[in-house]
Amino acid sequence: MIKILQKTQCCGCQACANACPKGCISMQPDEEGFLYPKVDEAACVNCGLCEKVCPILHKPSTYSVLETYAAKHMSNETKLKSSSGGIFTALAEIILKEGGVVFGASFDENWNVVHAYVKNLEDLDKLRRSKYVQSDIGKTYQQAKQFLEQGRAVLFTGTPCQIAGLRNYLGKEYEKLLTAELFCHGVPSPAVWQKFLTQDTQKGKISAIDFRHKHFGWDASFLKISYQDGSSIPQAPHYLLPLLSKGQGFLFRRLYRLRFWISNLYERPACHQCHFKGLDKMANFSMGDLWGVRETYPQQYDVNGLSALLVNTLKAQGLCEKLALEKTPVDLQKVVKYNPYLLTSVKPHPKRKEFFRRYQTENFNSLVRELLKIGPTWMILCRTILSKVAHKLHVVKRK
Repeated sequence: MIKILQKTQCCGCQACANACPKGCISMQPDEEGFLYPKVDEAACVNCGLCEKVCPILHKPSTYSVLETYAAKHMSNETKLKSSSGGIFTALAEIILKEGGVVFGASFDENWNVVHAYVKNLEDLDKLRRSKYVQSDIGKTYQQAKQFLEQGRAVLFTGTPCQIAGLRNYLGKEYEKLLTAELFCHGVPSPAVWQKFLTQDTQKGKISAIDFRHKHFGWDASFLKISYQDGSSIPQAPHYLLPLLSKGQGFLFRRLYRLRFWISNLYERPACHQCHFKGLDKMANFSMGDLWGVRETYPQQYDVNGLSALLVNTLKAQGLCEKLALEKTPVDLQKVVKYNPYLLTSVKPHPKRKEFFRRYQTENFNSLVRELLKIGPTWMILCRTILSKVAHKLHVVKRK
């Protein structure tokens, strides 16, 4: 019987709930809004499957990085629909054209982040783009297994711990299974996300949410929420537009909330002691942003999006040439340098406990600004200008 004695020892992958033959494990939110397994002990037959599939108790075998690329989709339209370079779409296109099924994170009707699947290219947009909230896996491990047993190709994307949970649940390798893990910083609380939507948006009128909108370029992306009447937030003041050019994502993120979701203020406890960091990978492919490209490979920079792609298995190598990607080999260590959380767990924000003590009863926006010490707009603007000048001087000095 699965028992969570320390919350740092549960990543919320839900492999246990999917594997239970009696269906006596339900996932229940705690006071921070993260899901944990709860066992109906009266129905439990002590078969031990829940413990057997737990990827923290029994970590699956790992893969080594074989090749590393700077990669982007051949279609500019696809890149603009993606958070980075469109790697996910390239993988999905291969699987869907074979009559397969693609799993990934989507929004439900209440803007919760849930795992779901699509069977055609027309529906693929539901799964595109980053969502900085822990997704609810639900029964998608069971669904993936059913499709695989039918002989259908399956692409399953998620965080490393979700891929590890899937592999333990399946219990064996499937020829037609392809897995792709994200470069994971950590997963914020679903309850905090809903608190933000309720207090800081017109939730009932939302038509679309994009955590990484590229109006000012891939590396200057910002959180954009669109409404049914055609309006959206943020609506940038006209006097800021000259400053919101390529590379000035720092300003836009701080002004318009994306920083909230990468602050380490409300990540899952297990993310602070992650069992899946390092270059021993869980999936066939690993994918994320190619941060630092302006310094390391400036000729590869693309304002519409660019990804780092790690190829971790022979199966992935064999598929790589079929993908609709422009690829250039790059140094893995340079990728790691600008994506340090590939190797190390995020440290909890010093104000994390205080946030969760107060967030249910106080205004979300005000509380986060206070705890993250986000000053008024004029102060942020001055800091950004000074930062920009310092960066330019540094670049000149290096030359």
